Amino acid sequence: MHPPMRRRPSITLWRATIADLAKLVVMSTVVLVSVIAFAATVKPLSDGTLQAGDLLRFMLLAMVPMLAYALPFAAGFAATLVYHRVATDNEATAAHASGISHRSLVGPAAAVALSLAVGLAGLNEFVIPRFLQEMQRIITVDLARLLAQEIQRGKAVRVSGMMVYADSARRAVPDPSSGATDYLLLAKMAAVETDAAGAPVTEVTANIGRLWLFPVAGDGQTVAAPESEAGRPPMSRVLMRLENAVIARGDEALGVARDYFEIDWIVPNAFRDNPKYLTMFELARLKDHPERMNFIELRRRDLVYALAGYEALRSIDRGLKSGREVRLADDRGRELILRGSGIEPAGAAWRIIPLPATPEGPGQVQAELVRAAEGGRGRTLMISRDARLVVDRGPDQANRTFELRLEMKRARTRDLGGDQQAAAERAEIAVTGFKPQPDPAAEYLKMPSRQLLKEASPVLASESPDPLVRDAARELDRRLGTLSIAVLSKQNERMALAFSCAVMVLTGAVTALKFSKKLPLTVYLWTFFPAVATLVTISGGQQLMEKSLVAGIVMMWSGVAGLLLYTWLMFRSLARH
Repeated sequence: MHPPMRRRPSITLWRATIADLAKLVVMSTVVLVSVIAFAATVKPLSDGTLQAGDLLRFMLLAMVPMLAYALPFAAGFAATLVYHRVATDNEATAAHASGISHRSLVGPAAAVALSLAVGLAGLNEFVIPRFLQEMQRIITVDLARLLAQEIQRGKAVRVSGMMVYADSARRAVPDPSSGATDYLLLAKMAAVETDAAGAPVTEVTANIGRLWLFPVAGDGQTVAAPESEAGRPPMSRVLMRLENAVIARGDEALGVARDYFEIDWIVPNAFRDNPKYLTMFELARLKDHPERMNFIELRRRDLVYALAGYEALRSIDRGLKSGREVRLADDRGRELILRGSGIEPAGAAWRIIPLPATPEGPGQVQAELVRAAEGGRGRTLMISRDARLVVDRGPDQANRTFELRLEMKRARTRDLGGDQQAAAERAEIAVTGFKPQPDPAAEYLKMPSRQLLKEASPVLASESPDPLVRDAARELDRRLGTLSIAVLSKQNERMALAFSCAVMVLTGAVTALKFSKKLPLTVYLWTFFPAVATLVTISGGQQLMEKSLVAGIVMMWSGVAGLLLYTWLMFRSLARH
């Protein structure tokens, strides 16, 4: 009968050391991450963006993202304490006497380091981005709640270039048929629009204000379903209706009363503007679909409507020069028929060149407005020698669009449907909201960012490129480069943090064996300060990548490499003695 096989001493030592390491890593991580998570709640709580009822939930959510920074230090601290005990209890001496090498003695720390690095990499790539989204949603995404909070405190809120104040604000459940996701009722409110210098331009007062929040798709159109691929709409549209409003502009002494006055604006989703909220696979997909980021999508739409305006004006110019009528239409079913000899730049507008002079009179620009009327179509002829086309691209970047406005000065009109007697001359006539048919923007809106840049290349290569197309293309190209660097920076940061966690465990173990005669906390300082320097270089390298890609990557990984070299030198010194 054979005697029972004895477990090898190194395996026994490994099992005991790994068990001690696991317990201390868990304990130190829980303590450290709880302290850091509590500290993370202080600022949003003091700023009022975090309600007391959400405090515990926010703190629990914050614990997971804080693991990226707490786990390396906690693991290094645990390794220092465990291996310091191994050294002071003479377990290391006994192991050496029994023929166990230093490499084998540090083996449990290497195994724990590898498992922690893999686990932290998984957290960084897949779990932490989702928890960051939930944290951000609690303190910023609930727009209606934030507006209500600020107004209840008596503060004015800036929305869409206007300062809004109200005596009270109350949230309510929106009508399901409206498609709104949130609804806010404001009482006795005022809104002031200011210019770039801060001077008031428009003042609006109202007894009641109503605010609705709608989900918006990437093309700026309201959508029925509030969910996107990341679980939330890429943008939100806010509609504010002021009832029984009085509007005063500039130096007008008396305001104009209206039954209601509406303001709407687009609010980008914060999750679609920062790569830190994206998982590894979502970051990889940004290479082919960068417009998933709002700051890219807004610039893409800038280029879409700049190209649409350029193509529309070229088409109008070609049509008028060939002697054909140019037909435009709007969303209300109206049609605008232009007759002239072409168009030419005139500052921010385009002057319509009049038709050639005839024996009956001088050359004129003719514009025929056709609209729906009872029993048929109403037709009005407008004639002027000074007519201009103005491209209207929307009030701001988030509300970008493309429409043409016709402005005619010293114009005469004639109703072609009945009495054809010309009316008295008018100082100015303006009709707006017209587009060529088919709308040139429709095809451009389907194109991704890089394809749009290819479409813009011939325009940019011309001798006198359109300034709107040129500026929009340059800005989109610059933003695409910024996004590529941001994605690469985030990918390297996550990998560097995971790798630094493994190195810190080894550093703690080797340092504790090296300085076994010193106190544990003194020994940990030999690990702590190099670890801090490593995280500083990772963070500094990420910021430096925005200016210099190569220098940023070198700086980011230099801290990890330096810590690894420091640990290797410590181990070599330990092995020699």
